[in-house]
Amino acid sequence: MELLRKTITNPADRKLDNADKTMPFAKNRHPHKASTYRDEWSFIQDTTLRENIAYQLQYLEFMIHLYNDYQIYLTIESLLCKDLMVAIAGIVEAALFDIILSARKAEGLSLDNRTDFTALLGQAYHDYGLMDRHLWHFFHDLRKVRNNVHLCAADFREHTAYTVDQVNDSITMLEEFRLRIKGTN
Repeated sequence: MELLRKTITNPADRKLDNADKTMPFAKNRHPHKASTYRDEWSFIQDTTLRENIAYQLQYLEFMIHLYNDYQIYLTIESLLCKDLMVAIAGIVEAALFDIILSARKAEGLSLDNRTDFTALLGQAYHDYGLMDRHLWHFFHDLRKVRNNVHLCAADFREHTAYTVDQVNDSITMLEEFRLRIKGTN
C-alpha cells in the first residue's frame, strides 16, 4: 500500500502544504472557511470545542463535494457514508456535552468528563428538552453506527452497510438539531 506524501514548502505557513499537488475542486467548490461554521455554532461555549466542530463540518463539506463531484467505487461509497455518519455523531455528542455541561454549571451541578453519548442523549431529551423524541431516537441509532468503528463488532459486510440516504438523513437531522439548539439559546 502506498504511503501518504506530504509536501512542506514553508513550515511557517501550513496553508501552503501540498501546494504542488492538484486541487481537487474548483475555487467555487472549496469548503467554507472554519469561521463560517464557528459562527453557525456560536452557541457552543467552549471555544476549542466549537473550533473542532467547525473543522469536522468543514471535513463533512469536503467529503460531500468529493462524493458529489466524482464517481466513487461502491465499497468506498459505503465506507465514505460511514465516515460521514461517524463525524456527524461526533459533532452531536460534542455539542450535547458542551450544552449540558453549561446547563449543569448554571444549576451548580457538575458533569463527568467521561459522560458517554447515551447518557448525553438521555439528559438532552429527558432532562433538558433539547430534542424531540424523533431526534433522540435518530441520534441514538446514529450512535450505534458510530460504534461500528470497531470492525470486530460489525456483524455485516461494510461494503453494503451504509447508504447515501442514511447520510442525507443524518445531515438533515444535524441541521435540525443545530437550529433547535440555536433557538433555545
